[in-house]
Amino acid sequence: MLTISEVARRHSLSNRQVHEMVRYGYLNVADIKRRSGRGLTYLFSEQEVNNLDVPFILQEISYRKRRHPLSSDAIDFRRVNQVLNYYDRFLESIQEHPYQEFLMTCFYLFHLNHYAKKYQELSTELYQLKNQVIRKLYNHFNDLIEAVYLLGPDRKRIWLCEDCKESARAAGMSYVDYLKKGYYCPKCTLGSVDKEYYSLVEFRIVLDDYRFTFHLPRTSTLRWMKNLDSLPQSVRDMGNYQDHMYLYGRTISRIEERILPLPVILEKLQQFLATDLTDNR
Repeated sequence: MLTISEVARRHSLSNRQVHEMVRYGYLNVADIKRRSGRGLTYLFSEQEVNNLDVPFILQEISYRKRRHPLSSDAIDFRRVNQVLNYYDRFLESIQEHPYQEFLMTCFYLFHLNHYAKKYQELSTELYQLKNQVIRKLYNHFNDLIEAVYLLGPDRKRIWLCEDCKESARAAGMSYVDYLKKGYYCPKCTLGSVDKEYYSLVEFRIVLDDYRFTFHLPRTSTLRWMKNLDSLPQSVRDMGNYQDHMYLYGRTISRIEERILPLPVILEKLQQFLATDLTDNR
């Protein structure tokens, strides 16, 4: 792994030019370490650094800087610094905490969830990892996590009648999208019903000044949670969303992606899954 200064020396660049390569998306952060004292250190893959087409990248950055006003770039830089300072304060605050690893895992899981909501093509893989991490957290840190069953509605299986099919085609909609909008009529056929299909399990973590909340579909937790019937219950908020299963949470922001790349999060969470926690409690 190479630091910003080492990347700069290898390609005869200034540190600012390396920062700009990161900011404009030409160089990916492979890991982030906290320095002794205050501040974060970016680390980069040596193989990726060696394969950089530096003259081309510098030319591209110069062109992009000419196209966009300096004011917007300055605002972007301030936002990066704000998020960096937030991360730095969090990492500093848990340095001596007895549950440091637990909190760091929650921190990475929090951002994994945002990535899953932004990149649909990766969502299945990322949600599977989320399920595995929450399962391990819940099994090993059960006293730190409150699980609540959020009761959701049933899922109905509906077959459109011929009139509704014609209406869907006339509207340029697929049958699936037509059903999601709730446009079916009494003439449509109601088939089997999946009871409480849209129910969730909410995992609430309150540890000193730290707060995290995660959700998993009931169907995912059935495989490993044996006490679903005994959990305290509430009613989940469905909202006016098509994707009823994954209503909660937001997508990852562009600034967050630059500072905490997905490969870093995946590596950290896989390390947690591979860690033997038997003697850690």
